[in-house]
Amino acid sequence: MHVTSMENMERCYRRFVEGTELEKRERSLVLDLGGADLNGSYRDLFRAPCFDYIGADIAPGEGVSLVLGSPYEIPLEDASVDIVLSGQMLEHCEFFWQSFAEMVRVLKPSGFIFLIAPSAGPEHRYPVDCYRFYPDAYRALARYAGCELVDVWRDARGPWEDLVGVFRRKDAPPLAARALPPREAEPAPPAIPGSAEEEAAAGSTPVPEVMQELHRTLKPRACLEIGARDAAFLSLAHCPALGIGPHAGALQGLPENVRTVAAASGDFFFGRGNEPVTDPAPDLIFLDGSRFFECVLHDFMQAERLSSPASLVVVNHALPNHPAQGARARSTQLWAGEVWKLYDALRIQRPDLVLIPLDANPAGLLLVGGLDRKNDLLWKGFNWVVDEYGRGRDVPPPEILSRGIARAPSPEFIGGIARLLRKEREQGARVFRVREKLRQFVKESAAAQA
Repeated sequence: MHVTSMENMERCYRRFVEGTELEKRERSLVLDLGGADLNGSYRDLFRAPCFDYIGADIAPGEGVSLVLGSPYEIPLEDASVDIVLSGQMLEHCEFFWQSFAEMVRVLKPSGFIFLIAPSAGPEHRYPVDCYRFYPDAYRALARYAGCELVDVWRDARGPWEDLVGVFRRKDAPPLAARALPPREAEPAPPAIPGSAEEEAAAGSTPVPEVMQELHRTLKPRACLEIGARDAAFLSLAHCPALGIGPHAGALQGLPENVRTVAAASGDFFFGRGNEPVTDPAPDLIFLDGSRFFECVLHDFMQAERLSSPASLVVVNHALPNHPAQGARARSTQLWAGEVWKLYDALRIQRPDLVLIPLDANPAGLLLVGGLDRKNDLLWKGFNWVVDEYGRGRDVPPPEILSRGIARAPSPEFIGGIARLLRKEREQGARVFRVREKLRQFVKESAAAQA
């Protein structure tokens, strides 16, 4: 199962199930059509003890508790299921409309159908691959089966670009408006810290000093912080600034030019497309959000989509000092998570970008310049990139842990980058020229240091 499918099903759960009667009643029956566990299952989202989960498929397998004789006949009574799920199944079903009609038949009046199918992507036969779906396809399904399409959205992250639909029966009770429940961006620190070696910090210059020099020299016209955790970095801005994060709304002591939104970045950017969030585009973007690789990558993609050619992205916690700090599962107070994977992913997938790792304290920084808001390579291949770098690469490589790839963030070096970008901005920056100038500056400064 690809990561965006799980994220989109989790969004369905949070919007329509979490905190509702479906989660509070003594028993709720969940039917997952095409429910074989192939690299993941939606079952993980329905952990509450009230849920009875049936994984149905046309062949026995892991996670399958109901083997169907036909995909067009579900051996359950009418109006007997509270929630029907189906992901990555419809494209493999020759007469999918018949299968969908069965989903509607077994659904209770108070229940939901959550449907995920690809709107793009290469052929992947299992054993056949017949269709790709657009929003009108779900509207047509609702009319065919006599039910209501409550919501539909298309995820821009490829290659599958999931089409997600939420359906109810026509005789369903009114749907009360409700806010999306908040979501924590990362796991809590452990009660017992790691060893001194595991908790060690490193770096020649503290991160706040690097950011202060960037603000002083770059003189950004607008700033954006994704994953705002405290007021320290936002308070440096002397321009319109936006801070996004689950706890950003509670930050105190911010100047009047700073606006905050209390939301995880995935929730904030959901459905916004290319809509600007600052005016003008942010010249300085600080990424300090969730430290899981798929989230860091998505945050970077959103940042680049909002950027101008002379914008600079600064990624925090890019260089863990110990394998424990760079693990997906948190066991240390100083935790960089999987942020380190972004450097290698961008180095291979986006060689056009200028990547500058910095030996900043406590867990390193990564500067990314030469941004191109029109480049969609990461969007088109998102799930493939996550699979490639998110699985099987669990330990930071020696060049990351040793910081052999990092530059010392001296005021001269940081100030030189900022002055270069500011000059290019004032002269009407062009992407290729910015990249050329940045690479030349980094090369010459390395030669001078040697």
